[in-house]
Amino acid sequence: MNMLLHLGWNLRFKFFIIFFFLSFFSACYLGEERESKPKKPPTPPLEQLALSLSENGFYFQPQRLVVLTFLDNEGKKSPYGEILAEKLTTELVKKDRFLVLDRLANHKVLKEAGLGLDSPTDTATLRKIGEVLKLDVIITGIVTPYQDGVFVNTRLIEIKTGLILKADEVYVRIDG
Repeated sequence: MNMLLHLGWNLRFKFFIIFFFLSFFSACYLGEERESKPKKPPTPPLEQLALSLSENGFYFQPQRLVVLTFLDNEGKKSPYGEILAEKLTTELVKKDRFLVLDRLANHKVLKEAGLGLDSPTDTATLRKIGEVLKLDVIITGIVTPYQDGVFVNTRLIEIKTGLILKADEVYVRIDG
């Protein structure tokens, strides 16, 4: 009888050891599966805008464009308008989809015509800018402060018709 009790305890111990090792190794295996691949860093907001605005769809050949200084909701020059327009210009050039005119180089040409990159964005003014710079499309933007950043709304406008061909919005955090 004593021997039978000893065998029962020994059998239980063996089952416990087997169960423990199986649990341990399966946990190690599951842990291996849970390891995720390194995450791709998120696309910066202005690069997202450039991608969105330069997607194929409307055009079969590159279009000449310039990015105007972004304004605020009241049509006045935004404190972040120039830098955001410059950064978007750079991102658009990187996409190699448009023939992007340099903002600084064309500022003088527009000034001589009584216009500017921060001119009001009414249709008549946009057409004048388009004629002076021989543009097909133009990009305008509105910057709206919100919490610790700004919403940037952009529009790709066809000069001939004044139609908005594409539009997009991103949120840009402002540090400092």
